[in-house]
Amino acid sequence: MFPKVDEHAPDLDLLDEAGRPVKLSSLVGRGPLVVLSFPNPDDTAGVKLVRGFRDRTLALRKAGVSICGIAQAEPAALAYMRAERGLGFPLFADPDGWLDETGLLLVDRNLTVKQRAVGERADADSMLKFIRRGGARPSRVRDRIGHLLLALSHAITPRRLAR
Repeated sequence: MFPKVDEHAPDLDLLDEAGRPVKLSSLVGRGPLVVLSFPNPDDTAGVKLVRGFRDRTLALRKAGVSICGIAQAEPAALAYMRAERGLGFPLFADPDGWLDETGLLLVDRNLTVKQRAVGERADADSMLKFIRRGGARPSRVRDRIGHLLLALSHAITPRRLAR
């Protein structure tokens, strides 16, 4: 079940390729995270989705975005898929099967969904355009308020006098 835009994605309990538990929230770095979802490593739509993002991994990283894949498969099968397909991003097993469709989610640091695409509409080039337009960044008003508060804190903070 894919959450809609502006909803919070659940903090899924996943397994990495070695079978160790990982929370979805721990995968979100400083910038947004693209979560690719596919039912299993043999799903043709899922393979097409992963291949498209494999070819755009560098461009997405330059834009400050992390990528991961989530599938309902054994961790060993995902490790094999990652090596076989030459993927530059990790794959995780979803033992609960929460993300049961082929598609993608773009989530921010708070796991708020900024963009989603299901099935054939999940395209790396479209996602890259959305990100470059600023679709995954906080609003400019919030940025300006943050800069203003930072400047005020510097102005108010007492300075030590040199002796």
